[in-house]
Amino acid sequence: MPDLLQVETESVLQEKVETVVLLEPQGSDEILEVPTEQLLLEAGHDNTLLEPVEKLQLLSECVQGPPGPTGIPGPAGGQIMQRTAGMATSALLAVYEDLFGSVWPADCNFERDVLALLGVTVSAATGGQPIHVQRMGHIDDAGWQWLPGVRVFLSAQGRLTQTPPQTGHDVLIGTALSATRLLLNIQDPIELE
Repeated sequence: MPDLLQVETESVLQEKVETVVLLEPQGSDEILEVPTEQLLLEAGHDNTLLEPVEKLQLLSECVQGPPGPTGIPGPAGGQIMQRTAGMATSALLAVYEDLFGSVWPADCNFERDVLALLGVTVSAATGGQPIHVQRMGHIDDAGWQWLPGVRVFLSAQGRLTQTPPQTGHDVLIGTALSATRLLLNIQDPIELE
């Protein structure tokens, strides 16, 4: 893994820590300071017990932690946003956002969906997982077979179509620039009667 920093064993630092235990004679108020190089361990004297205790602590430099969550992919400038999928949702579906920040496939037959239309998914996710939604710019997909220069509309269950709906709401999603490229241009819905 190129992102992992490896530390050679020669560059591991060791820190030597000395702890001094000092017991004072009973009834004494004096504080006794003794430099560590002059410490003696004297057994049998009731007024002095000095014992150096050595402890080694291993320190290392610049150890990288585990990788964090994947960031939002795609073009710069905030064209793609991350939300939570409300249900298992595939890529390339038009979705709306609910009050809790979850996205659901939009349907041109429901006013709630078209009024809260967020954009088109560019990743897939199961319910409760992060999903990426694009609101502007272009989306490419080799599986598309759009007629270039023809508008793309919202259909049922989040699907995209080049046939304008006959009932519900007319929602322009964008225009096909080529057979595999869609330029997003989401417009306000028009209620059909």
